[in-house]
Amino acid sequence: MTAGLHLGLDLGGTWLRACLADGQGRVLKRARLASPGWRRLPGLLPELRRRLGFRRLDSLTLGSTGLWTPAHKSEARRILRGWAAKITPMSDVELAHRAAFAGGPGILVLAGTGSIALARDRRGRGQRAGGWGPLLGDDGSGFWIGRSALRDPSLRSRLRLDLLAWAHAEHGARDIASLAPRILRLARTDPAARRISDAAAEHLADLAAQSCRGLRFSGPAPVAWWGGLFQDPTFQDRFRRALRRLARRRSLSRAAPQPPLLTAETAAAILRPPSKPILMTAGTAALPGSTPRPVASGTARR
Repeated sequence: MTAGLHLGLDLGGTWLRACLADGQGRVLKRARLASPGWRRLPGLLPELRRRLGFRRLDSLTLGSTGLWTPAHKSEARRILRGWAAKITPMSDVELAHRAAFAGGPGILVLAGTGSIALARDRRGRGQRAGGWGPLLGDDGSGFWIGRSALRDPSLRSRLRLDLLAWAHAEHGARDIASLAPRILRLARTDPAARRISDAAAEHLADLAAQSCRGLRFSGPAPVAWWGGLFQDPTFQDRFRRALRRLARRRSLSRAAPQPPLLTAETAAAILRPPSKPILMTAGTAALPGSTPRPVASGTARR
């Protein structure tokens, strides 16, 4: 880190989380505000400056939903110009990866309403798998679990879910994903829920494997998890077992996945911004109906 003040921002769909750090990487202050969306962020920065007490920033690193494309990142740099000497925008998934591995290589699996895996190798090359939304992907996600439960007659009966009402109401992906915690709890005792939970864990393990295909790691590539589904400890165990099963079939190392090393806003504030953006490709992302790719496990060797 260079001298001066560094502001890290994690901008999600609900909250903006901010962390202010000094040039030695010491966290000075934190703040949380309602998320305005990244295009409205300049209007919120004066309030954030008042709360955190900074005047001039050496760097501002922003991780936000909706910041995947070079065009969007260029627009974000333009609208934030003047707030810091160096401005680094990236997607929330890229920032989560930096938080998970403190800027190093590894495979990050995210599973909440949707699902995606992002791998980054020792050369800084990145590759994603999944993350195509409920129509084209999100296998193993909260939405996928909720939809699978709605399709199962025994679970509909047990949970008193009116399929006709759900089919004709204007339920979005988040509404359907809100069923997932109930299904994961039921999976401890209910066979139908257990089958769905096991299948979701397998899908997420496959995403981890697909995301690292063709990348180069120096030895084992660590896996980290992120997202609401992993708050259920039993589902965490199912995910770990799914990775181990892949490892046995492929003769790969089987180290367990780990929680992130840092919070996203802390990583944005204290880690040196990447010298070059992750080269994002979707080379091995599997879409529904596609043939499964050869898979690796939690610590794939390349």
